[in-house]
Amino acid sequence: MKLFRIVCIVIGILLVLDTILVSMLSNFNLGVILPAILGVPLILLGVFMHHMNGGFWGVVKWFLLACYALGIVFLIVTGVLMGTAAKRADKVDADALIVLGAAVHGDRVTWVLSNRLDTAADYLTAHPDAVCVVSGGQGDGESVTEASAMQKYLVERKGIDSSRILEEDRAENTRENFAFSKAMIEERLGADAKIAFVTTDFHVFRAGRVAKKAGIDAPGIAAPDVWYIRINNFLRECVGIAVYGLRGDI
Repeated sequence: MKLFRIVCIVIGILLVLDTILVSMLSNFNLGVILPAILGVPLILLGVFMHHMNGGFWGVVKWFLLACYALGIVFLIVTGVLMGTAAKRADKVDADALIVLGAAVHGDRVTWVLSNRLDTAADYLTAHPDAVCVVSGGQGDGESVTEASAMQKYLVERKGIDSSRILEEDRAENTRENFAFSKAMIEERLGADAKIAFVTTDFHVFRAGRVAKKAGIDAPGIAAPDVWYIRINNFLRECVGIAVYGLRGDI
């Protein structure tokens, strides 16, 4: 039991430290604070567990342990789903790519978004007849639309011909990304155009399910995540999958 308490304290401290360090390097979001939300109860559980042997505090102890056990099972299941989806589309043959947007700093793409755009550029270079829809509206703290920043990056940094890039600049969520982009692709290429999408590896599963809800049967091409926020993005995506599942959005 003492060893278990030590493990709880150590893991809890590491999770809290993750939140502190990542908050200094990344935009503040749910993924940044989730490790601390999980870590603080673990620390308290490890410190006070030997006093929680009966009564109300005994119930609290077993409730927390049950929650963490169920949480671990959920993380494993969603992790398998995410990993499988990210590896499913090794050989994609599409007429059009939808590149899902992410936050930009002012008018500059973030590391996460540049990875998506680099992945899209590689595909477009290998498939010179394919077109690309960069999809994303303008959020808080952004001086331009995500689509505009993405188009600029592909043209100026990756040398993609601007005539191959369509800007979808109204979408505020993944469902709108797909719905609005699909309409643009059909107008450009017709209703029979084969579509694929590009997003970060952890997001391929949920995005693919959202695409099907929008009437798009499209494989997802996985872009690499930023290494120092992988844990944070994974935890946030697990919450996103749970929320979307409960709402019936996937």
